Amino acid sequence: VFDLYLMSAAFEDDGTTETLVSSHDHDEQDLNKDIKTAYKNKDAEQSQKLHEMKSRKKGQYAVVECDADEQNDEKDEHISLDVATEKHKGDAGDFIKSIIFGGLDGIITLFAIVASISGSSMRIETVLVLGFAKLFGDGLSMGVGDFLSEKAEIDFVTSEYKREQWELQNFEEGEIKEMIEIYERKGIDKADAVTILETMAKYPKVFLNHMMAEELELDASIMEDNPLKNGAVTFVSFLIFGTVPLLSYLIFYAIDIPDGSTDWKLIIAFILTCVTLFGMGAMKGHYCNANVWKSGFFVMANGCLAAGAAYVISWGLSEALDVESLHR
Repeated sequence: VFDLYLMSAAFEDDGTTETLVSSHDHDEQDLNKDIKTAYKNKDAEQSQKLHEMKSRKKGQYAVVECDADEQNDEKDEHISLDVATEKHKGDAGDFIKSIIFGGLDGIITLFAIVASISGSSMRIETVLVLGFAKLFGDGLSMGVGDFLSEKAEIDFVTSEYKREQWELQNFEEGEIKEMIEIYERKGIDKADAVTILETMAKYPKVFLNHMMAEELELDASIMEDNPLKNGAVTFVSFLIFGTVPLLSYLIFYAIDIPDGSTDWKLIIAFILTCVTLFGMGAMKGHYCNANVWKSGFFVMANGCLAAGAAYVISWGLSEALDVESLHR
């Protein structure tokens, strides 16, 4: 996999020769996947090879310039390589928090409602009306809440960033001194801290971001996030996953299946909910480099626990208040 093949093409133009270096057929997406696999297996040697291969992949077109009359003599080679950047999460990973946050709340909330009224004399139409009203109302609330909370966090970080930026511009020595003290508290020798930070201070943006993280424990990169997009993802995720527990009721309503002694609507809703919860947990485990089976069962167990609690409480209250039993 790691063998490189050399494709040479000579161009006699102004006495120069260009040599094209290309890697084996292994695209960047596969490399990123293999890098994560090496990390999961804790294979440091494999990880190093893959990162080196990725760097070569980025700089696969290396131009070697030499004088045509001195090709057999010592050559002056000029190779330009791009820095290999590794995207750890991917597009879906950028919104994993909003997807899990909205989806988990949606499916548990709706299944809790379905479970709490299961076995009652309510008509399917009533259950669907209550369910979809709750779905859209809570989904909108979740989306707006995610948007407002993230926007508030971004506004706070931005205000602190501007303050630190102003202080750095007006009192650079004082800011460097503060960072030196922080480094010393971390056990770094003062002379080394001075060398590191005075060098870093030559690059204000880098120093400012580092200062935000070390002094204020804030991540400056959050200012680039889009709270509106995250809120929309939360809302859509809530709607999609929240619809799952209602699917069995929609099917029974569309086909007009008569009710029997066994509440198949609830059983089907329970199975669909468990499968979906496991899938969400597995997805979370995939993007978090965790065991997908363990993560899937963990999320499924927590979801079932929440829904089961709603069912038991509704049954207990109906018995205590002498309401028509919700549990035949």
